[in-house]
Amino acid sequence: MTLSRRHFLALSGATALAPALAGCGDSPDGTGDIQFWSAFSDLQQQSYFQRTQVDAFRGSAAVRLTVKPSSVINRLTQTALAAGTGPDLVLTDGPAQVAAYANAGYLLPLEKYARQYGWDGVLAQWAMAASQVGGQMVSLPAGYETMIMLYNPATLAAHGWSVPTERGEFEAICVEAKAKGLMPVAAGNATWRAASEWAVTAALNHYAGPEAVYQALRGQIRWTDAIFVDTITLLSSYFQRGWWGGSVENYFTNSFPKLYAALASGAAVFMITGSWAFSEILPYFGEPAGNDARWDWAPLFPLRPEVPAVVWDLGVGSTLSINAHSRQPDAAAEYLNFLQTDPRRQAEGIAEAGLQPAPVQLTAADFPPGADERQSRLYIQLSNAATIGYTTWTFWPQETDTVLYTNFEKVFTGQLSAEEYLAALDAVFRRELALGKVPAAPPPQGLGR
Repeated sequence: MTLSRRHFLALSGATALAPALAGCGDSPDGTGDIQFWSAFSDLQQQSYFQRTQVDAFRGSAAVRLTVKPSSVINRLTQTALAAGTGPDLVLTDGPAQVAAYANAGYLLPLEKYARQYGWDGVLAQWAMAASQVGGQMVSLPAGYETMIMLYNPATLAAHGWSVPTERGEFEAICVEAKAKGLMPVAAGNATWRAASEWAVTAALNHYAGPEAVYQALRGQIRWTDAIFVDTITLLSSYFQRGWWGGSVENYFTNSFPKLYAALASGAAVFMITGSWAFSEILPYFGEPAGNDARWDWAPLFPLRPEVPAVVWDLGVGSTLSINAHSRQPDAAAEYLNFLQTDPRRQAEGIAEAGLQPAPVQLTAADFPPGADERQSRLYIQLSNAATIGYTTWTFWPQETDTVLYTNFEKVFTGQLSAEEYLAALDAVFRRELALGKVPAAPPPQGLGR
Protein backbone atom coordinates (compact mmCIF):
# COMPACT_ATOMS: atom_id res chain seq x y z
CA MET A 1 0.00 0.00 0.00
CA THR A 2 1.35 3.37 -1.03
CA LEU A 3 0.59 6.86 -2.29
CA SER A 4 -1.50 7.32 -5.40
CA ARG A 5 0.55 7.93 -8.52
CA ARG A 6 -0.72 11.52 -8.70
CA HIS A 7 0.52 12.21 -5.18
CA PHE A 8 3.72 10.33 -5.94
CA LEU A 9 4.44 12.62 -8.88
CA ALA A 10 2.80 15.85 -7.75
CA LEU A 11 4.83 16.51 -4.63
CA SER A 12 7.53 18.14 -6.74
CA GLY A 13 9.71 20.55 -4.84
CA ALA A 14 9.01 18.72 -1.58
CA THR A 15 11.72 17.78 0.83
CA ALA A 16 11.94 14.58 2.81
CA LEU A 17 9.45 14.63 5.65
CA ALA A 18 12.02 13.11 7.97
CA PRO A 19 15.54 11.77 7.85
CA ALA A 20 16.11 8.10 7.15
CA LEU A 21 14.20 6.19 9.78
CA ALA A 22 16.88 3.54 10.17
CA GLY A 23 20.20 3.92 8.46
CA CYS A 24 20.98 5.48 5.12
CA GLY A 25 20.10 2.40 3.11
CA ASP A 26 21.93 3.52 -0.01
CA SER A 27 22.81 0.04 -1.27
CA PRO A 28 22.09 -3.64 -0.68
CA ASP A 29 24.79 -4.00 1.95
CA GLY A 30 24.76 -7.70 2.76
CA THR A 31 24.02 -7.08 6.45
CA GLY A 32 20.78 -9.04 6.24
CA ASP A 33 18.63 -5.89 6.55
CA ILE A 34 16.06 -5.28 3.84
CA GLN A 35 16.62 -1.82 2.37
CA PHE A 36 13.44 -0.01 1.32
CA TRP A 37 13.08 3.56 0.06
CA SER A 38 9.72 5.30 0.06
CA ALA A 39 8.01 8.71 0.11
CA PHE A 40 4.89 9.90 1.92
CA SER A 41 2.41 12.74 1.51
CA ASP A 42 2.41 13.66 5.19
CA LEU A 43 3.81 12.71 8.59
CA GLN A 44 0.64 10.81 9.50
CA GLN A 45 1.09 8.41 6.59
CA GLN A 46 4.79 8.07 7.31
CA SER A 47 4.22 7.30 11.00
CA TYR A 48 1.44 4.85 10.19
CA PHE A 49 3.58 3.01 7.63
CA GLN A 50 6.56 2.81 10.00
CA ARG A 51 4.42 1.38 12.78
CA THR A 52 2.25 -1.07 10.84
CA GLN A 53 4.32 -2.01 7.79
CA VAL A 54 7.90 -1.85 9.08
CA ASP A 55 8.00 -2.32 12.85
CA ALA A 56 5.25 -4.97 12.71
CA PHE A 57 7.19 -7.16 10.29
CA ARG A 58 8.55 -10.29 11.99
CA GLY A 59 10.47 -11.94 9.21
CA SER A 60 13.91 -13.39 8.67
CA ALA A 61 15.47 -9.91 8.39
CA ALA A 62 14.80 -6.43 9.70
CA VAL A 63 13.51 -3.70 7.39
CA ARG A 64 15.41 -0.42 7.14
CA LEU A 65 13.07 2.24 5.76
CA THR A 66 14.62 5.33 4.24
CA VAL A 67 12.30 8.25 3.47
CA LYS A 68 13.31 10.05 0.29
CA PRO A 69 12.01 13.37 -1.07
CA SER A 70 9.03 12.72 -3.32
CA SER A 71 10.46 15.08 -5.91
CA VAL A 72 13.64 13.05 -6.44
CA ILE A 73 12.98 9.47 -5.32
CA ASN A 74 12.57 8.28 -8.93
CA ARG A 75 15.84 9.85 -10.03
CA LEU A 76 17.73 8.59 -6.97
CA THR A 77 16.40 5.07 -7.48
CA GLN A 78 17.25 5.01 -11.18
CA THR A 79 20.78 6.29 -10.53
CA ALA A 80 21.39 3.69 -7.83
CA LEU A 81 20.01 0.82 -9.91
CA ALA A 82 22.16 1.79 -12.87
CA ALA A 83 25.20 1.64 -10.58
CA GLY A 84 24.28 -1.85 -9.35
CA THR A 85 23.22 -0.59 -5.90
CA GLY A 86 19.97 0.81 -4.51
CA PRO A 87 17.32 -0.62 -2.20
CA ASP A 88 16.42 -4.30 -2.08
CA LEU A 89 12.76 -3.47 -2.65
CA VAL A 90 12.25 -1.09 -5.56
CA LEU A 91 9.30 1.32 -5.59
CA THR A 92 8.14 2.77 -8.94
CA ASP A 93 5.28 5.05 -9.98
CA GLY A 94 3.72 2.57 -12.40
CA PRO A 95 4.07 -0.06 -15.15
CA ALA A 96 5.78 2.23 -17.68
CA GLN A 97 8.68 2.75 -15.31
CA VAL A 98 8.72 -0.96 -14.47
CA ALA A 99 9.10 -1.79 -18.15
CA ALA A 100 12.09 0.57 -18.44
CA TYR A 101 13.79 -0.93 -15.40
CA ALA A 102 13.07 -4.51 -16.49
CA ASN A 103 14.40 -3.90 -19.99
CA ALA A 104 17.59 -2.51 -18.43
CA GLY A 105 18.02 -5.66 -16.33
CA TYR A 106 17.48 -3.94 -12.98
CA LEU A 107 14.67 -6.18 -11.68
CA LEU A 108 14.59 -9.77 -10.45
CA PRO A 109 12.00 -12.18 -11.94
CA LEU A 110 9.40 -13.06 -9.30
CA GLU A 111 7.88 -16.33 -10.59
CA LYS A 112 9.75 -18.36 -7.95
CA TYR A 113 8.23 -16.29 -5.16
CA ALA A 114 4.78 -16.19 -6.74
CA ARG A 115 4.75 -20.00 -6.55
CA GLN A 116 6.25 -20.08 -3.07
CA TYR A 117 3.70 -17.69 -1.57
CA GLY A 118 0.73 -18.61 -3.75
CA TRP A 119 0.19 -15.09 -5.05
CA ASP A 120 -1.97 -16.38 -7.89
CA GLY A 121 -4.62 -17.38 -5.35
CA VAL A 122 -4.42 -14.17 -3.32
CA LEU A 123 -3.85 -11.28 -5.71
CA ALA A 124 -6.30 -10.24 -8.40
CA GLN A 125 -5.66 -11.80 -11.79
CA TRP A 126 -5.38 -8.40 -13.46
CA ALA A 127 -2.51 -7.66 -11.05
CA MET A 128 -0.68 -10.81 -12.03
CA ALA A 129 -1.17 -10.03 -15.74
CA ALA A 130 -0.11 -6.38 -15.35
CA SER A 131 3.08 -7.44 -13.57
CA GLN A 132 4.58 -9.02 -16.69
CA VAL A 133 7.32 -7.53 -18.86
CA GLY A 134 8.51 -9.62 -21.78
CA GLY A 135 6.73 -12.67 -20.40
CA GLN A 136 8.37 -12.43 -16.97
CA MET A 137 6.76 -11.33 -13.71
CA VAL A 138 8.93 -8.51 -12.37
CA SER A 139 6.66 -6.41 -10.14
CA LEU A 140 3.48 -6.33 -8.08
CA PRO A 141 1.05 -3.41 -7.93
CA ALA A 142 1.55 -1.80 -4.52
CA GLY A 143 -1.53 0.38 -4.79
CA TYR A 144 -4.37 0.76 -7.25
CA GLU A 145 -7.03 3.33 -8.05
CA THR A 146 -10.01 3.91 -10.30
CA MET A 147 -12.04 6.69 -11.88
CA ILE A 148 -15.24 7.72 -10.10
CA MET A 149 -17.91 10.40 -10.17
CA LEU A 150 -18.13 12.53 -7.03
CA TYR A 151 -21.29 14.45 -6.19
CA ASN A 152 -23.09 16.24 -3.38
CA PRO A 153 -26.39 14.40 -2.69
CA ALA A 154 -28.02 17.62 -1.46
CA THR A 155 -27.31 19.35 -4.79
CA LEU A 156 -28.98 16.58 -6.76
CA ALA A 157 -31.98 16.54 -4.41
CA ALA A 158 -32.39 20.33 -4.58
CA HIS A 159 -32.76 20.22 -8.36
CA GLY A 160 -34.71 16.97 -8.61
CA TRP A 161 -31.86 15.08 -10.25
CA SER A 162 -30.71 11.49 -9.78
CA VAL A 163 -27.27 9.99 -10.22
CA PRO A 164 -26.98 9.35 -13.98
CA THR A 165 -26.59 5.78 -15.16
CA GLU A 166 -26.34 6.47 -18.90
CA ARG A 167 -25.36 9.21 -21.33
CA GLY A 168 -28.82 10.65 -21.94
CA GLU A 169 -29.46 11.22 -18.24
CA PHE A 170 -26.03 12.81 -17.80
CA GLU A 171 -26.38 15.15 -20.76
CA ALA A 172 -29.87 16.26 -19.67
CA ILE A 173 -28.51 17.24 -16.24
CA CYS A 174 -25.58 19.08 -17.83
CA VAL A 175 -27.89 21.10 -20.09
CA GLU A 176 -30.15 22.06 -17.19
CA ALA A 177 -27.27 22.79 -14.81
CA LYS A 178 -25.55 25.04 -17.34
CA ALA A 179 -28.80 26.94 -17.92
CA LYS A 180 -29.06 27.53 -14.16
CA GLY A 181 -25.55 28.96 -14.00
CA LEU A 182 -24.03 25.88 -12.37
CA MET A 183 -20.84 24.10 -13.38
CA PRO A 184 -22.02 20.69 -14.64
CA VAL A 185 -18.65 18.98 -14.09
CA ALA A 186 -16.09 20.44 -11.69
CA ALA A 187 -12.91 20.30 -13.74
CA GLY A 188 -9.70 22.19 -14.38
CA ASN A 189 -5.98 21.69 -14.75
CA ALA A 190 -4.47 24.73 -13.03
CA THR A 191 -3.24 22.52 -10.17
CA TRP A 192 -2.24 19.49 -12.23
CA ARG A 193 -1.88 19.90 -15.97
CA ALA A 194 -2.25 16.18 -16.68
CA ALA A 195 -5.78 16.27 -15.20
CA SER A 196 -7.04 16.47 -18.79
CA GLU A 197 -6.17 12.79 -19.23
CA TRP A 198 -8.73 11.84 -16.60
CA ALA A 199 -11.47 12.98 -18.98
CA VAL A 200 -9.80 11.18 -21.90
CA THR A 201 -9.51 8.00 -19.80
CA ALA A 202 -13.20 8.13 -18.91
CA ALA A 203 -14.29 8.78 -22.50
CA LEU A 204 -12.13 6.05 -24.03
CA ASN A 205 -13.32 3.36 -21.64
CA HIS A 206 -16.97 4.36 -21.47
CA TYR A 207 -17.58 5.38 -25.09
CA ALA A 208 -15.12 3.39 -27.19
CA GLY A 209 -15.26 0.67 -24.54
CA PRO A 210 -12.58 -1.40 -22.79
CA GLU A 211 -12.39 -4.05 -25.52
CA ALA A 212 -11.51 -1.48 -28.19
CA VAL A 213 -8.96 0.16 -25.89
CA TYR A 214 -7.41 -3.22 -25.10
CA GLN A 215 -7.08 -4.06 -28.79
CA ALA A 216 -5.44 -0.71 -29.48
CA LEU A 217 -2.99 -1.14 -26.59
CA ARG A 218 -1.99 -4.50 -28.07
CA GLY A 219 -1.49 -2.93 -31.50
CA GLN A 220 -4.39 -4.85 -33.05
CA ILE A 221 -6.27 -1.72 -34.11
CA ARG A 222 -5.06 1.86 -34.58
CA TRP A 223 -5.85 4.87 -32.44
CA THR A 224 -7.11 6.47 -35.65
CA ASP A 225 -10.04 4.00 -35.78
CA ALA A 226 -13.47 5.62 -36.20
CA ILE A 227 -14.57 4.59 -32.69
CA PHE A 228 -11.78 6.69 -31.17
CA VAL A 229 -12.49 9.62 -33.47
CA ASP A 230 -16.10 9.57 -32.28
CA THR A 231 -14.92 9.35 -28.66
CA ILE A 232 -12.66 12.40 -28.83
CA THR A 233 -15.21 14.36 -30.85
CA LEU A 234 -17.88 13.78 -28.19
CA LEU A 235 -15.57 14.61 -25.29
CA SER A 236 -14.34 17.79 -26.98
CA SER A 237 -17.94 18.89 -27.48
CA TYR A 238 -18.55 18.57 -23.73
CA PHE A 239 -15.64 20.94 -23.08
CA GLN A 240 -16.72 23.38 -25.76
CA ARG A 241 -20.25 23.54 -24.36
CA GLY A 242 -18.81 24.62 -21.01
CA TRP A 243 -19.78 21.45 -19.20
CA TRP A 244 -16.21 20.76 -18.02
CA GLY A 245 -15.10 23.56 -15.74
CA GLY A 246 -17.76 26.09 -16.75
CA SER A 247 -15.99 27.21 -19.91
CA VAL A 248 -12.90 26.42 -21.94
CA GLU A 249 -11.20 29.53 -20.55
CA ASN A 250 -12.05 28.73 -16.93
CA TYR A 251 -10.85 25.16 -17.30
CA PHE A 252 -7.25 26.36 -17.46
CA THR A 253 -7.56 28.50 -14.32
CA ASN A 254 -9.69 26.22 -12.13
CA SER A 255 -7.69 24.84 -9.19
CA PHE A 256 -8.60 21.73 -7.22
CA PRO A 257 -9.39 23.68 -4.01
CA LYS A 258 -11.80 25.89 -5.98
CA LEU A 259 -13.44 22.84 -7.56
CA TYR A 260 -13.86 20.93 -4.30
CA ALA A 261 -15.38 24.03 -2.71
CA ALA A 262 -17.79 24.39 -5.64
CA LEU A 263 -18.91 20.78 -5.23
CA ALA A 264 -19.49 21.34 -1.51
CA SER A 265 -21.45 24.59 -2.01
CA GLY A 266 -23.64 23.26 -4.81
CA ALA A 267 -22.08 25.50 -7.46
CA ALA A 268 -20.87 22.37 -9.26
CA VAL A 269 -22.85 19.17 -9.81
CA PHE A 270 -20.36 16.37 -10.53
CA MET A 271 -16.63 15.77 -10.49
CA ILE A 272 -15.10 13.01 -12.60
CA THR A 273 -11.85 12.18 -10.88
CA GLY A 274 -9.94 9.34 -9.27
CA SER A 275 -10.37 7.51 -6.00
CA TRP A 276 -7.39 9.46 -4.67
CA ALA A 277 -9.84 12.37 -4.22
CA PHE A 278 -11.30 10.66 -1.15
CA SER A 279 -8.50 12.07 0.99
CA GLU A 280 -8.23 15.39 -0.87
CA ILE A 281 -11.90 16.31 -0.57
CA LEU A 282 -12.28 15.92 3.21
CA PRO A 283 -11.34 19.51 4.23
CA TYR A 284 -14.16 20.95 2.10
CA PHE A 285 -17.08 18.99 3.55
CA GLY A 286 -18.70 18.81 6.96
CA GLU A 287 -17.07 19.75 10.23
CA PRO A 288 -13.56 20.52 8.85
CA ALA A 289 -15.11 23.10 6.51
CA GLY A 290 -17.72 24.42 8.96
CA ASN A 291 -20.63 23.33 6.77
CA ASP A 292 -23.14 20.49 6.65
CA ALA A 293 -22.25 19.37 3.11
CA ARG A 294 -21.78 15.70 2.38
CA TRP A 295 -20.13 13.99 -0.58
CA ASP A 296 -20.71 10.60 -2.16
CA TRP A 297 -19.53 8.77 -5.26
CA ALA A 298 -20.88 6.60 -8.06
CA PRO A 299 -19.19 4.49 -10.74
CA LEU A 300 -18.89 5.99 -14.19
CA PHE A 301 -21.70 5.18 -16.60
CA PRO A 302 -21.63 3.95 -20.24
CA LEU A 303 -21.71 6.58 -22.98
CA ARG A 304 -22.90 3.99 -25.55
CA PRO A 305 -25.35 1.10 -25.08
CA GLU A 306 -22.70 -1.33 -26.37
CA VAL A 307 -20.41 -0.60 -23.40
CA PRO A 308 -20.91 -2.66 -20.19
CA ALA A 309 -22.98 -0.97 -17.50
CA VAL A 310 -20.08 -0.93 -15.03
CA VAL A 311 -16.45 -0.62 -16.10
CA TRP A 312 -13.77 0.05 -13.50
CA ASP A 313 -10.98 2.12 -15.04
CA LEU A 314 -7.93 0.54 -13.50
CA GLY A 315 -4.95 2.60 -12.41
CA VAL A 316 -1.80 1.29 -10.77
CA GLY A 317 -0.63 3.95 -8.35
CA SER A 318 2.76 2.37 -7.70
CA THR A 319 4.57 -0.96 -7.91
CA LEU A 320 7.11 -2.97 -5.94
CA SER A 321 9.93 -5.08 -7.37
CA ILE A 322 13.09 -6.76 -6.11
CA ASN A 323 16.44 -5.32 -7.11
CA ALA A 324 18.33 -7.73 -9.38
CA HIS A 325 21.50 -6.91 -7.37
CA SER A 326 19.91 -7.55 -3.97
CA ARG A 327 22.05 -9.70 -1.68
CA GLN A 328 19.00 -10.87 0.25
CA PRO A 329 16.28 -11.44 -2.38
CA ASP A 330 14.55 -14.16 -0.37
CA ALA A 331 14.15 -11.84 2.61
CA ALA A 332 12.96 -9.05 0.31
CA ALA A 333 10.36 -11.40 -1.17
CA GLU A 334 9.23 -12.37 2.32
CA TYR A 335 8.69 -8.69 3.14
CA LEU A 336 6.97 -8.09 -0.21
CA ASN A 337 4.56 -10.90 0.61
CA PHE A 338 3.92 -9.34 4.04
CA LEU A 339 3.12 -5.96 2.48
CA GLN A 340 0.83 -7.27 -0.24
CA THR A 341 -1.32 -10.18 0.86
CA ASP A 342 -3.18 -9.47 4.12
CA PRO A 343 -6.66 -8.06 3.37
CA ARG A 344 -7.13 -6.63 6.85
CA ARG A 345 -3.83 -4.78 6.73
CA GLN A 346 -4.84 -3.29 3.38
CA ALA A 347 -8.28 -2.25 4.64
CA GLU A 348 -6.84 -0.69 7.79
CA GLY A 349 -4.39 1.33 5.70
CA ILE A 350 -7.29 2.73 3.66
CA ALA A 351 -9.36 3.60 6.72
CA GLU A 352 -6.64 4.95 9.01
CA ALA A 353 -4.12 6.62 6.69
CA GLY A 354 -5.71 6.96 3.25
CA LEU A 355 -3.18 4.57 1.69
CA GLN A 356 -3.94 2.79 -1.55
CA PRO A 357 -4.39 -0.97 -1.09
CA ALA A 358 -2.62 -3.83 -2.78
CA PRO A 359 -4.89 -5.78 -5.18
CA VAL A 360 -6.38 -8.31 -2.77
CA GLN A 361 -10.06 -9.12 -2.47
CA LEU A 362 -11.68 -7.08 0.31
CA THR A 363 -14.91 -7.62 2.25
CA ALA A 364 -16.76 -5.49 4.80
CA ALA A 365 -15.34 -7.66 7.58
CA ASP A 366 -11.80 -6.58 6.66
CA PHE A 367 -12.41 -2.92 7.53
CA PRO A 368 -12.03 -1.66 11.10
CA PRO A 369 -14.99 -0.26 13.07
CA GLY A 370 -15.68 3.34 12.14
CA ALA A 371 -14.24 3.05 8.61
CA ASP A 372 -15.82 5.42 6.12
CA GLU A 373 -18.55 3.43 4.36
CA ARG A 374 -17.96 5.31 1.12
CA GLN A 375 -14.32 4.23 0.98
CA SER A 376 -14.99 0.63 1.98
CA ARG A 377 -17.83 0.40 -0.55
CA LEU A 378 -15.52 1.47 -3.35
CA TYR A 379 -12.72 -0.96 -2.61
CA ILE A 380 -15.06 -3.88 -1.94
CA GLN A 381 -16.68 -3.34 -5.36
CA LEU A 382 -13.40 -2.60 -7.10
CA SER A 383 -11.64 -5.67 -5.75
CA ASN A 384 -14.47 -7.77 -7.19
CA ALA A 385 -14.54 -6.03 -10.59
CA ALA A 386 -15.85 -8.13 -13.48
CA THR A 387 -14.84 -5.68 -16.22
CA ILE A 388 -11.94 -3.26 -16.14
CA GLY A 389 -10.91 -0.29 -18.23
CA TYR A 390 -7.47 1.25 -18.66
CA THR A 391 -6.20 4.51 -17.20
CA THR A 392 -3.90 6.32 -19.59
CA TRP A 393 -1.19 7.03 -17.00
CA THR A 394 -0.92 3.31 -16.21
CA PHE A 395 -1.14 1.49 -19.54
CA TRP A 396 0.08 4.04 -22.10
CA PRO A 397 3.85 4.37 -22.57
CA GLN A 398 5.29 7.59 -21.18
CA GLU A 399 5.79 9.65 -24.35
CA THR A 400 2.40 8.64 -25.74
CA ASP A 401 0.73 9.59 -22.47
CA THR A 402 2.30 13.06 -22.53
CA VAL A 403 1.12 13.62 -26.10
CA LEU A 404 -2.33 12.37 -25.11
CA TYR A 405 -3.05 15.04 -22.51
CA THR A 406 -1.05 17.96 -23.92
CA ASN A 407 -2.49 17.64 -27.42
CA PHE A 408 -6.03 17.06 -26.17
CA GLU A 409 -6.02 20.65 -24.96
CA LYS A 410 -5.49 21.66 -28.60
CA VAL A 411 -8.59 19.71 -29.63
CA PHE A 412 -11.11 21.40 -27.35
CA THR A 413 -9.52 24.81 -27.98
CA GLY A 414 -10.00 24.28 -31.73
CA GLN A 415 -6.35 23.99 -32.75
CA LEU A 416 -6.52 20.31 -33.77
CA SER A 417 -9.28 18.11 -35.13
CA ALA A 418 -9.98 14.78 -33.47
CA GLU A 419 -8.50 13.06 -36.52
CA GLU A 420 -5.29 15.12 -36.37
CA TYR A 421 -4.96 14.53 -32.65
CA LEU A 422 -5.33 10.77 -32.96
CA ALA A 423 -2.98 10.54 -35.95
CA ALA A 424 -0.22 12.20 -33.91
CA LEU A 425 -0.99 10.00 -30.92
CA ASP A 426 -0.94 6.84 -33.01
CA ALA A 427 2.43 7.70 -34.57
CA VAL A 428 4.10 8.08 -31.17
CA PHE A 429 2.39 4.97 -29.81
CA ARG A 430 3.47 2.79 -32.75
CA ARG A 431 7.05 3.85 -32.22
CA GLU A 432 6.95 3.04 -28.50
CA LEU A 433 5.15 -0.23 -29.20
CA ALA A 434 7.95 -1.29 -31.56
CA LEU A 435 10.49 -0.46 -28.84
CA GLY A 436 8.71 -2.65 -26.26
CA LYS A 437 7.73 0.31 -24.08
CA VAL A 438 4.00 -0.38 -23.85
CA PRO A 439 3.12 -1.81 -20.40
CA ALA A 440 1.37 -5.17 -20.24
CA ALA A 441 -2.42 -4.81 -20.09
CA PRO A 442 -4.69 -7.53 -18.72
CA PRO A 443 -7.83 -8.37 -20.73
CA PRO A 444 -10.97 -6.46 -19.75
CA GLN A 445 -12.95 -9.54 -18.70
CA GLY A 446 -12.25 -12.83 -16.98
CA LEU A 447 -10.52 -11.29 -13.99
CA GLY A 448 -11.83 -13.49 -11.23
CA ARG A 449 -9.55 -15.50 -9.00
